[in-house]
Amino acid sequence: MLLKKLIPQFIKDLKVKYEYRPINNLYKTNYDKKAILSYITDPFRTHSLNHTNHFEVKMWAKILHELGFQVDIIQFNLLPSSLNLDKYNLICGFGDIFQNYFENTNCSAQTIYYGAGMHVCHQNYASLQRVKDVYIKKNVWLAKSSRFVEKTWSHQTTLVDGIIALGNEICSDSYKKYYDGKVLSQPALFYKTQDIKVIMKNRREESRKHFLWFGSSGSIHKGLDLLLEYFSKNKNITLHICGTVSNEPEFVEIYKKELYETENIITYGFIDIKSKKFTNILSSCSFVVYPSCSEGGSPSALTVIGNGGLIPIISKETTISTGNEIWIDSLNDAGINKAIKKALSLKYEEIIYLQNKNYNYVNLNHSQKSYYKQLKINIKNILG
Repeated sequence: MLLKKLIPQFIKDLKVKYEYRPINNLYKTNYDKKAILSYITDPFRTHSLNHTNHFEVKMWAKILHELGFQVDIIQFNLLPSSLNLDKYNLICGFGDIFQNYFENTNCSAQTIYYGAGMHVCHQNYASLQRVKDVYIKKNVWLAKSSRFVEKTWSHQTTLVDGIIALGNEICSDSYKKYYDGKVLSQPALFYKTQDIKVIMKNRREESRKHFLWFGSSGSIHKGLDLLLEYFSKNKNITLHICGTVSNEPEFVEIYKKELYETENIITYGFIDIKSKKFTNILSSCSFVVYPSCSEGGSPSALTVIGNGGLIPIISKETTISTGNEIWIDSLNDAGINKAIKKALSLKYEEIIYLQNKNYNYVNLNHSQKSYYKQLKINIKNILG
């Protein structure tokens, strides 16, 4: 029995070790300059559209190569014991590597931190405050539905030569509170998988009363609790929920009635963004609503705006702005109520106009091409 339990874990450990092993000299060059990128390694061995970080890390590597660096890549949280940082001219990314560098070497490499979200001091405080809000209402702690960063790696946000922050100026400003060097904004990207003509053709006027929450883990952090409470009391409008909510059983237990037993709240679970089901959901909704307390450019919101033209009803902490959004001024029932009422006050002709404006803006400013172009500018800016 013990052997049967150990074998699956052994196989899993081998798989992790294989997918996360370091990548040495990715492009097989013999350049004099050497760079090490601390991020994720599995995108170079597997292909997935589940997260935009798969594209991001590949563009980091591509740009470093184009700038004349030999490129090594390591998993951010698996620092090789034999790693010698003295041979590198550039250290970039995030993770364990920065503390190791600043504490154990005398070389003078340039360092760039890639902040894939708001500063951890903001994120942890904001996320746990939202957990506290739920506790006050429900008398239960649901901290597993936050996005608390246990390992803060403060060296990387304090001692580096420059910071590239994923998101708009709201995100970059969160770093400037604690850092006096260069902080450059990097607009996030999304994966384009849908034909807007098909979606707009299938969309009907009743979609003006349908709202989509499209998110990943951290249901409280991303404001799903606020929406469940609001929509369960407002039966004339419908909330569609796409995300891995079932991975948070404590949250599901408290909000089971709203999630699965309320007629105007539809919970789908994880949705493949290449699927017909995703097309149908986008066609049935006019708005994406996302009251998150901390994001790095919010690729999930961009995905449904850039594929379906949904009008964003968002908090400023999503760190995106299209110029045609509806702001959620406060992360509470009053803030949700004010924003939803503004959305419902729009005439259908205005909704179609705003959908096209948002769709065009996101596809112009948050494409894979624009991400690559701006990232190269930012890296060159810091390198000087």
